Amino acid sequence: MLFTDEYAGYLTVGKPYRHRRIRHRDRIYVEGDVHTQAVEGFFGLFKTGVRGAHHSISTKWLQGYLNEWVWRYNRRDSVTPMFDDLLAEGHEQNAG
Repeated sequence: MLFTDEYAGYLTVGKPYRHRRIRHRDRIYVEGDVHTQAVEGFFGLFKTGVRGAHHSISTKWLQGYLNEWVWRYNRRDSVTPMFDDLLAEGHEQNAG
């Protein structure tokens, strides 16, 4: 499922997915379960992390940086320290 605003550039990206759009130009920001707040929040954290920790990134390694920040974002509400999660996941991958 892809949630976007009405930007026309998303029309081709959304072709292989179920695509729901929200009309920001009409000052509609949430309609039922359709909104773009999660992705906007993620990219806000990603940009802050790049500026603060990495300062800049290259397109060659962009996917790796995105993977790191997706991992962090998905654990943002966890009570377990991220380092402990990272060690546990590494152990699971090596054991399996």
